Amino acid sequence: MARTSAAMQKYLRATTSYLRNLENTGASAATVTNYARRLELFRQFWAERSQQDHQLIQDPGFTDIQAWRDALIDSDRKASTVRQYLKELGMFFEWASDPSMGECRFYESNPVSRRLVPDTRKLDRRPYDILLTDDEVMALWRNNPPAGRKRPEFWPRNYAIVILLLTTEIRNAELLSLRLSDLDFENGELTVERGKGGKFRVVEFPAIAQTAVRFYLSSGLRPQALSQDDLLFGTQGEPKGRQGQPSGFWKRGTSQWLSSVVERHVKAVTGVANIRTHDLRHVGARLDLNNGMPIEELQSKLGHESMSTTQIYSGKLVARRSRAKAKAVYQECSRQAERNAEILLIR
Repeated sequence: MARTSAAMQKYLRATTSYLRNLENTGASAATVTNYARRLELFRQFWAERSQQDHQLIQDPGFTDIQAWRDALIDSDRKASTVRQYLKELGMFFEWASDPSMGECRFYESNPVSRRLVPDTRKLDRRPYDILLTDDEVMALWRNNPPAGRKRPEFWPRNYAIVILLLTTEIRNAELLSLRLSDLDFENGELTVERGKGGKFRVVEFPAIAQTAVRFYLSSGLRPQALSQDDLLFGTQGEPKGRQGQPSGFWKRGTSQWLSSVVERHVKAVTGVANIRTHDLRHVGARLDLNNGMPIEELQSKLGHESMSTTQIYSGKLVARRSRAKAKAVYQECSRQAERNAEILLIR
């Protein structure tokens, strides 16, 4: 170990400093723990690879990262998992080689090339018009938590998020910015105050989305002490000592957090993997179009400047028989809204 300790000790010092910086910039304890595990996973692989090749351990390079990526793929890790691991490793080296650190920086450059990171958007992706089948969408409407689901207490929140994305077709960032005051239950409208490009728009807030949100609010996952002007969805952080602040302050979730919530929920309900928040926007647009919504109205709902963009998002008009199935999807949606309302009355 002595003959290889210089590069290894530098890596260990760098990871310790990086993780401390994450803590000091607001990352949750769970995030720091997960990053630490991934960095240690790479360290072990890098050390073992050097020993097997009877080489002194030197600073990680392109070939080390490439070998780790290939080993992860060979161990049957999902492409999305490999991508995430490499992105996290790249973030570490980007920080550790930041020129602004001056003489305190640990490395001269980041060895994690973008060319090594799998593009999951191009791997086993379905066309936009068949990301989810009609039957899979109907499964998502239903407020039925799968048996054996991990962390079942988060079902009301995750269900509300997926239903909102499917029915209103708002963007990831728009949902993260939603405040309870943006929802008009009486008139069935949802206001996007800060859309893409800072644009304002109002979209329909249908019955199933209203009941899903009420189901979430009644669960207690959103702290009761929050006001109408606080974020609708968020994550609990550590209290900062502000007067009148609830136990654990409410902060905006990240885009990555929201995408993870959606991906896990959709896979648990339908078995379909790698569905992102943006994919639900496409699915909802396709259903609207095939259910008879004029494309001009759909363009306004999606907040697109160009009609051609709307045509890409909504996929293509399907056969008449399939359009009849799309209507059945919305009929199931209405039935589930009634069921949700009945559950809320019982509560």
